[in-house]
Amino acid sequence: MKNITSKIFYFMFFAMAAVLIFIGCFMMYHNSKSKEQYNNQIEAVQISNGTETSNEKINKVSDMAISNSKHYKQVNLHYAYDALDTDDKRYLYEKIKENVYSLTDEADENGHYRTSRVKVTGSQISEFDIREVVNAFEYDNPQIFWLENMFGYAYDEEGTIIEFYSVLSSGECDEYIDKFEKKVAEIVNAVDGDLNEYQREKKIHDMLLDQCSYKPGVTGAKDGWTYFSAYGAIVNGEAVCEGYAKSMQILLQLVGIPCTTVRGSGEGVGHMWNLVRVDGQWYHLDATWDDNADDVIYEYFNISTKKAEKNHEISEDINTVLTRSSNPDPNTKYNFFLPQCTSTDWNYYMVEGYILNELNEQTDLDITNIIVRNVRDNNMVIPISFGENVAYSSCVETLFYQPEYKFYSYIDSANEMLDDAHQIKKERILLSQNQDNMTVKVTLELKESADIQDEYTDDYDEYDDYDEYDDYGDYDEYDW
Repeated sequence: MKNITSKIFYFMFFAMAAVLIFIGCFMMYHNSKSKEQYNNQIEAVQISNGTETSNEKINKVSDMAISNSKHYKQVNLHYAYDALDTDDKRYLYEKIKENVYSLTDEADENGHYRTSRVKVTGSQISEFDIREVVNAFEYDNPQIFWLENMFGYAYDEEGTIIEFYSVLSSGECDEYIDKFEKKVAEIVNAVDGDLNEYQREKKIHDMLLDQCSYKPGVTGAKDGWTYFSAYGAIVNGEAVCEGYAKSMQILLQLVGIPCTTVRGSGEGVGHMWNLVRVDGQWYHLDATWDDNADDVIYEYFNISTKKAEKNHEISEDINTVLTRSSNPDPNTKYNFFLPQCTSTDWNYYMVEGYILNELNEQTDLDITNIIVRNVRDNNMVIPISFGENVAYSSCVETLFYQPEYKFYSYIDSANEMLDDAHQIKKERILLSQNQDNMTVKVTLELKESADIQDEYTDDYDEYDDYDEYDDYGDYDEYDW
């Protein structure tokens, strides 16, 4: 028998050092994200109650025409529109939808490009209600990336006059729309036609995170409007949480997966992420927090409401806000659609890894089989999530750091079931721990053919005396 104890302790020393470095880097990177705020503060300004000036030219820009997937039927959701509770609000929503494509080509004295004004006759709509409609429109239409978080309004004897603003001129908008449509089509058409909903979601998630980087230090639109938009994430490849969430909403719906955004806070500051429906069940998905520098971590891939609430604060739904007060603070944060997410069926760890609730013989067998399955599929990552009643630290110690080093015994058992092309190098595993989320990810490495040959040679050399086999010829002719 070979003595592997020294190798294990040699690995443990360097693995623990690597884990400490990884955790430190993760916390620094994650904390830099927690400083962001999504751009939810919609500014309201008073305007004159006249019509547009005669020398102002309004141009029609190209309608957004994102190509549908070649394989999947697009999902169109309008949860926010459905939540609007008056005819005036719904009318205003529809007028925004019309007018957002009609822009001036020259900026006004404040640097804004105006849309056509909207007149709601017979009603004076409150500032809160106008904000609600603007929020609703943006909630349902993340592809309209040029609309500013700002509106102007005035009242006259006939009702309410409202105007909206664009960050782009009509000419610029046409150019940006064209670039956006092409890039979206490129991503969507890279999704194969034989994937289930989970596989499509993961494909879109991974493609977005591969091509988009989180932009640290951004706290508001003054730092650049694109960082808060799907355009910034998809075309420019840089965004904060709002850009990630809006992009996921657009891309997933184009491949047939219902998806909306969630407003709230993460670690005490403004944050935005997604709700996604897979196989009829809703889940929380936070692509921003899954994007860990050069690695995708899947810690927030299809999690329950209960798990999300451990480090996310979810803003109330609009009905709760309006029930509590007839005149809410105009800057109140809220959501239009908040299903309770209770399923774990399509959680990343459930699908591709293991949910560990206790250590027993069945656990040993299950994890061994998952190692075999993943390695045969050329997936060298073994994700493990620990149940709420599991003592995380002691369980990790038992698996990786204390005799009998259970995870290494799983590798031994897996290697007995795998062919030579898929033998796992036990001395070269990378362990990533996340105690807050009670998860670990084990990254495996395959042996090189030379390593396997050396093992055969070592086994051969263990025999002290081969003279008794001389009648069978010279063993040198065998390629051990």
